[in-house]
Amino acid sequence: MSNNLDINKKKSTTVLTDIRNFSQTFKDFQGKNSSNFLDFIERYYVTQNLLARTISNNVHMSSTGDGILAIFLDDKDHYKRGYAYILATHRMLTNMCKEFVAQNPGTDISFGMGADSGNVWTVGEGYLNTYVGTVVNRAARIEANTKLFANTTTSIGNSLYKYLVKEFYPSAHELMEEYSDYDYLLNTNPETILISKQFMLQYIFDMQLKGIQANAPIFRMSESLVGDEKLYWSVMNKLVGENQAKKIRTIIE
Repeated sequence: MSNNLDINKKKSTTVLTDIRNFSQTFKDFQGKNSSNFLDFIERYYVTQNLLARTISNNVHMSSTGDGILAIFLDDKDHYKRGYAYILATHRMLTNMCKEFVAQNPGTDISFGMGADSGNVWTVGEGYLNTYVGTVVNRAARIEANTKLFANTTTSIGNSLYKYLVKEFYPSAHELMEEYSDYDYLLNTNPETILISKQFMLQYIFDMQLKGIQANAPIFRMSESLVGDEKLYWSVMNKLVGENQAKKIRTIIE
């Protein structure tokens, strides 16, 4: 059994995206005999798939209704690929939702996205081939918790955050490893909060995720920082390189 576990085990960054107010909006547009919302959902699926395939050659995607699960399995840089996808999807869906509401007054549509890094294992075969692991549950719990904070659509977990810090700010990562309590780290080393801003993130606080015993730091995407064009594309270039960043730009703009 242990051998099978070792063979099937893969490092990953898992991202779950969900459309908010899906059921009611779908029902409303059904009643109007309008295809506007179905057109929106079609674009939602097609564009996210295109982004994922542009960013990574090793990504598993699946869906349940309005939820899209993307598992990035790139051996050495799954976290960079996954975070580039998060940034691109966040910007793309923010614009799509605003555009849809503007074109369909009275609607209320938004999205939630949660992500983290961790191990997954392959199970099944053929059309039922998929991946399982606690990181999938964490991503779902993190996405669910975005609803608790006003104007929050996207959040990531501590494992993904640590991967990013270790890659781009190794000395800060060494400091983080010395503290088990993130609040205490910020109180004693306030400069570390500036690191999260470099990723366009804001620390929320250690949260209890449903079904997961240990509290964990959660970071929300900052709308104002994501709106900083220079910062946004600087980070994207670092994550995937200038050529891929240009391809991403053509998709989301």
